[in-house]
Amino acid sequence: MRTVERYIFRRVAIASLSAFAAILAVVWVTQAVTRIDFATGSAGSIGAFLTMMVLLTPQFVTLTLPFGLLIGTVNVLNAMNADSEMPVMAGSGIGRMAFARPVLIVAVALGATVFLVSHLVEPRANRAVRDIVTDLRTDLLATLIQDGRFTEVEDGLTIYVDRKDAGGRLSGVMIADKRNPETHLLQFAQEAVVEDSGDLSLLVLREGQLHRTEVATGQVSIIRFQSYAVDLARFGSATGSHTYLPHERETAYLLDPDANDPTLNTWPGLARGELHRRMSEWLYPVLFALVALVLAGQPRSHRTTSIMTVVLAFGAGLGYRWGSYFAYNTIKIDGALFWLLYAVPLGGIALSVLMYLRGWTVAVPDRAMLALQRLVGRLGGPGRAGAAAS
Repeated sequence: MRTVERYIFRRVAIASLSAFAAILAVVWVTQAVTRIDFATGSAGSIGAFLTMMVLLTPQFVTLTLPFGLLIGTVNVLNAMNADSEMPVMAGSGIGRMAFARPVLIVAVALGATVFLVSHLVEPRANRAVRDIVTDLRTDLLATLIQDGRFTEVEDGLTIYVDRKDAGGRLSGVMIADKRNPETHLLQFAQEAVVEDSGDLSLLVLREGQLHRTEVATGQVSIIRFQSYAVDLARFGSATGSHTYLPHERETAYLLDPDANDPTLNTWPGLARGELHRRMSEWLYPVLFALVALVLAGQPRSHRTTSIMTVVLAFGAGLGYRWGSYFAYNTIKIDGALFWLLYAVPLGGIALSVLMYLRGWTVAVPDRAMLALQRLVGRLGGPGRAGAAAS
């Protein structure tokens, strides 16, 4: 690379990584707050909660890294325009490719990072998260159940306890399990206690009934029992064992999935969709770099559109991401539509390349900018309105 290209490469790389770190921190904290209930069960679960959040980080990286590149590149190009660096370079004969080449090198490097994380790190981390969540739920059943309240452990699984006595004994227990779409279970017991048996943690129900309902026929069978032990690990999944989802599987498994996988029997296109999602995920850093070049990579001599350029870039990134999520959800039903996952980023790349080479750009009309400035001035009060008018 020439001196100018090295200069742009260094600035874009530093700005992109800085923006990525900031976005990742916001996403990490937001997700930690939404999952804080897993850490409130006991002091021992705090370490598991922090471990779970660390393991979720690879998933956040693949999502936020392209946006970090997008925001970082736009800010650098806007700054170069504001400091008249880009107009001077263009006037001295430096072509568009001199601006685009270092940006695309950064994008390809980040795309390779996303590819490796998606295939090698993220599936294993997601699988470890599933194991931790199952263990946390097992612990929460013994610690978070409150007297006289219906506790929803997860969707379709609700537990009610009339009273918690000394020594961990539970009185008046009801467990409603509707996670299995074919069979619903309803268990009643006069009392229950949590006991450890070897490596198992058991909820022992005494003096109760088990109601088993076949959803298709509506037939109900009732079993009365004196003592009935339930493995608390069953509350991690409806089947009583670890059933990993496609995003928790290795890529090799997705290439040749088990025909008896219950998840894939329900969503036949899910394995193919997850496989091609991983294959196409690396394209988004390249796409977002080109979007930044289209919106901010043209020399200009005024600064009024800098903020709006960031807004337009972020909006375009969200639009492309929404398109990829829509395609992924469509593939769950029909796996033959996997090509949509490539059509969204490749179509965006083709459009952005055409616009950049032709010198086309997207900008907010001057009238809209003036109207926005007046609105901001009015919201800011008489003093700011006068300053905006001047």
